[in-house]
Amino acid sequence: MKEQVIKDNAEPWQGGMAKNITFIVTKDCQLACKYCYLVGKNEKERMSWETAKAAIDYILDREKEFPQESVVWDFIGGEPFLEIDLIDKICDYIKTQLYLRNHHWFNSYRFSFSTNGINYDSGKVQEFIRKNSTHLSIGITIDGTRRKHDLNRIWKGEGPEKGSYDDVVRNIPLWLKQFPGSGTKVTISSADIPYIKESVLHLYDLGIQEVNINVVFEDVWKEGDDKLFENQLMELADAIIDGGWYENYSCSF
Repeated sequence: MKEQVIKDNAEPWQGGMAKNITFIVTKDCQLACKYCYLVGKNEKERMSWETAKAAIDYILDREKEFPQESVVWDFIGGEPFLEIDLIDKICDYIKTQLYLRNHHWFNSYRFSFSTNGINYDSGKVQEFIRKNSTHLSIGITIDGTRRKHDLNRIWKGEGPEKGSYDDVVRNIPLWLKQFPGSGTKVTISSADIPYIKESVLHLYDLGIQEVNINVVFEDVWKEGDDKLFENQLMELADAIIDGGWYENYSCSF
C-alpha cells in the first residue's frame, strides 16, 4: 500500500493547471433573472445521488487520465445551494474517496460555488462552510446598486415584479468576513448600461474588491448602446483613477 501523503498546507493548491469538473445539481432557482441563459427552469430536474456518485467514481477510477495537479469541483444550477443536502453528501464522498485511494488530488482540491446569495446564511449552508472552509471558493452574484440589481434579478412567481437586492445584500458582510477578498460577477444588458459606473463603485463601497463584468451574449442590444457603453467605461475609469480605487480594487470586463 502506498504511503499516505499529506501535502504541505503552504503549497498553493492550484499549483499547475487545475482540472475543472462541474455538477449541475438543479435547474431550480428562487429567482427569474431576465437575462438568465438557463431556459426551462423547473423544480423537477435535479441531480440524483446515484448520478453524482457514478460520475465521481468514473473520474477517480481513471486517475492517470486526469494528471492535473489540482482539481476544482464546481457546483452550479439553477441555484446550487437549494441542493445543499446533496452537495454535502457529494463533497463528503469526494473527500473520503480521495483519502482512501491516496489520490494525487488529496488535499489539492477546491469546492467552488456561484450563488445568488439568498440562502447563504441558512443553517445548513453555514454548517457546510464550517466543515469545508479551507477548501472552498464561493462567489455571490450582486449586480450593483439596488436600481441596477432589481432591474433584472427578480423573484420568480406571479404578480408585480419583486427585486432581490435586499435579500442578497444582507448576506454580503457575512460572506466577506468568511471569504475576504472575494469577487462578484455582474451582468450587463442594454437596459443596465447607464448604471455601470455607479454599480461598480457601489460594490467597492460594500467591500467587494474584485468586480468581474460580462455582457449578455444574446441579441438584446440597441442602436447606440456601444457609445453609451464606451462613455460609462470612460467615466468609471476616471472615477477609479481619481478615487485611488485601483490601489486595492479591480474591475475586469
